[in-house]
Amino acid sequence: MVDKSSNHPGEGGGGLSRRDLLVGAGTVLLAGGLAACGGSGGSTGGGGGAGTAAGAPKRGGTFRLGVTGGASSDIIDGQSIVNKPDQARLVSGWETLATYDENYKLTIGGEDGGLAEELTQDKPDQWTIRVRKGIEFNNGKTLSADDVKYSIQRILDPKEALYGHVGMASVDPNGIKVMDDVTVRLSLKQADSTIGDQLGQYYNGIVPVGYSRTGPLKWVGTGPFKTTSFSAGQQSSHKRNPNYWRSGQPYFDQVSIVDYADANSQVNALLSSQVDAITDIPFAQVNVAKSNGGLAVLVSQGGNWLPLCMAVDLAPFTDNRVRQAMRLIVDRKAMLEQVLSGYGRVANDLYSPFDPCFDTDLAPRDQDIEKAKSLLKSAGQENLKVDLWTTNGAAGMVDAATIFASQAKAAGVTVNVHNSPNFYSTQYLKVAFSSDFWGTRNFLPQVSNGSIHGAPYNETHWPPASGPGSNYASLYKQALAEVDESKRCDVIHEMQSIEYNYGGYIIPFFNDLVDSYSTKVAGFKPSKATLNLDSFGHGFRTIWFT
Repeated sequence: MVDKSSNHPGEGGGGLSRRDLLVGAGTVLLAGGLAACGGSGGSTGGGGGAGTAAGAPKRGGTFRLGVTGGASSDIIDGQSIVNKPDQARLVSGWETLATYDENYKLTIGGEDGGLAEELTQDKPDQWTIRVRKGIEFNNGKTLSADDVKYSIQRILDPKEALYGHVGMASVDPNGIKVMDDVTVRLSLKQADSTIGDQLGQYYNGIVPVGYSRTGPLKWVGTGPFKTTSFSAGQQSSHKRNPNYWRSGQPYFDQVSIVDYADANSQVNALLSSQVDAITDIPFAQVNVAKSNGGLAVLVSQGGNWLPLCMAVDLAPFTDNRVRQAMRLIVDRKAMLEQVLSGYGRVANDLYSPFDPCFDTDLAPRDQDIEKAKSLLKSAGQENLKVDLWTTNGAAGMVDAATIFASQAKAAGVTVNVHNSPNFYSTQYLKVAFSSDFWGTRNFLPQVSNGSIHGAPYNETHWPPASGPGSNYASLYKQALAEVDESKRCDVIHEMQSIEYNYGGYIIPFFNDLVDSYSTKVAGFKPSKATLNLDSFGHGFRTIWFT
């Protein structure tokens, strides 16, 4: 997918616990000064780092980014994405009410927070938002409570089919009340402890009243840059927002975002100084970049994952025995080395390892070819042949599919890998077997994005209509409404156990995000957050040329 990865995103570092940030029994205030600080959890090559290490930030220049993937279906929207070029363009122009720091801690207010000064869960089914005063959109309009109301209602509009609508589904679109110029109150259809998380998801950007993807306000946001040109599948240009509210930022005059469908072309563009940074350097070429004195490598050890996706309602994966067999085919340690060159860690077919409720008792599966054969035979699927669709959407996607196909031969399974540059526009969400990419995210927000009916990117068509796992949606609603963290974790553990035993994902590993950039660029930091290159330099505002 997407992130969409996103957008996979312990969390590490100090600061407030999730219990502090997301409601306990009673009122919880998320406000300025509550941001967590801590170590980065990754490593970087030379040239990057904070201003104290690379000198004071300097103004000027055009930053050129080469991004993995992209196609004629590329979009620019403050509240929707499909692929990584879409992500990079979104965060350049729009911002969210809350943010996540480099340790994937929710941050409200203060110097590093988003557009909201405060988020308060007044009671289980009510939240209040107070935005900062004096922020302007890039067209000069002052951000107001009306814009926040419009933004949330647009996210919830089923006609828009936006990325965040399922995660925000508990909000009553008719119960959003403007209290004053900077205050909005959300009335919920049911209790929901995840609204703070949802308002920090990068794709839930705040847009002005009247905004649409193609209308006269199409490129209007509060972000550090404003789009000036866009050619889908090729490139876009963005100039500094003269009205930007964070003092001194951004540092670049302009940003150019270029799509690369071919990883070799992307690397060659970096080596020949045609671009200043790239996402997803192929793992096999990391040492090449490290040996180049003019390049740095940014390794971010997040909760990212590259799943193989079995649609549980499409043959042959309607039979759980086939799904179980496919999971047992995988040699996870070998795949970790062969696909990622060790830049990651073994996983157990479940996502969200940083979630405080992640069930660590569910161990990774060992490869068991004989058991896989037995399961396939009992399902009447001996000598199974299946198509596996993939694309160069993120580093390792194609390699993971190819190596899985090689490993499957031992079980008598023939996997025909189709590497389609148009995968996300023609096959995605439609085929029985595919690959994808996701970034760091906590469990319940991730469920809302890809593991429940109505989710925008439900690639496994989960949960099943009947039988084991068919109660998954009701458990999800129960978990959202549970204000006691311990009890909520119990429900989440039940959901994870169901997915572990009956789900449609093969998640062999959690992959690091490994990017590369010119040592002439400073300001990048390793991050556990969802997006590449330190969330693209926080929308390209915290990076500069030395």
